[in-house]
Amino acid sequence: MRIGAIALTFFIFLAIAGCDQLKDTYETPTYFSYLVLPQSTSDSIQTSTVHHYAFVDTRISQSGKLFVFLGSTGSSPQNYASLNKAATRLGYYVINLSYLNTVDGQGCANNANVNCFSNYHEEMIFGGTQSDLVVVNKYNAISNRIVKLLERLHKLNPANGWNQFYEGSDLLYSKIVLSGHAQGGGHAAYLAQKFAVDRLVLFSAPNDYSNLLAQPAPWCQNDFATSADRFYGLTHKRDEVLGIAKQYSIWKRMGLLEEADTVTADNSNFVESNALVTNLEPNAKAKTPPLSLYRNLPAQEYALPEGDARKQLKTAWLYILGNSER
Repeated sequence: MRIGAIALTFFIFLAIAGCDQLKDTYETPTYFSYLVLPQSTSDSIQTSTVHHYAFVDTRISQSGKLFVFLGSTGSSPQNYASLNKAATRLGYYVINLSYLNTVDGQGCANNANVNCFSNYHEEMIFGGTQSDLVVVNKYNAISNRIVKLLERLHKLNPANGWNQFYEGSDLLYSKIVLSGHAQGGGHAAYLAQKFAVDRLVLFSAPNDYSNLLAQPAPWCQNDFATSADRFYGLTHKRDEVLGIAKQYSIWKRMGLLEEADTVTADNSNFVESNALVTNLEPNAKAKTPPLSLYRNLPAQEYALPEGDARKQLKTAWLYILGNSER
């Protein structure tokens, strides 16, 4: 057994300590938490110290859906702990994927190649040689990492039912809720354009706006396999990276936003609205990175507001994650 697999087994046993799971093949209803090193899922996946996170709470009614979350540039799954917990509360199986997220797609903003953004997503998600920004082979691509992680989780705990979300090497997208923050949200949206998923939930994303064309990337204007009424988004009105007008224009092209403005997430009058905007202040203790607090506030742990504002934000999370359908 390799070191990664040993560490993985230790974390799983630690997570279920006290439930006597070793004697009954993990069948006792409980909260399962997994930390999985990417290289432990396949010999072809490059070594990383950043774990995939996976969760399922079998003590509550299960939705039969998989929530797949992709973090922002340079982030780790642990940066989204509260958001992951909220998804688990709704009965989702939850995966927060560790992927090659060190290069974002903003190098395409001033690129004359109109397919720059789509080439970037293609290589990040499926692997290949399409993009000039990244080098990602098919083994380390997002889609393969998801499948290999699900296979690993099923092998570790067959009773959980992780195998219901894939068939062979293919993901069963109709059972999947795709979500992501910033860069990760762009990948999630691109996948929802290619495949019909159960729901798409975007945080400060996608950011695919061409400054040269003064409009969203062409792929945002294509027909989506996923129906637009299944799109949900939350962004901050003072996002430091992508101006709110550009974000709105992208959402409009996708069919997520129909009106001139989104509906505020800062009170609970957003029922039947799919596009939400917050203007809350970030956590006063959050000091780094200093230029992206508003951008990260909708999802990242360190920037979440405090007190009643945090409770309100979590109410908005539950709504766009699918609480209205439970």
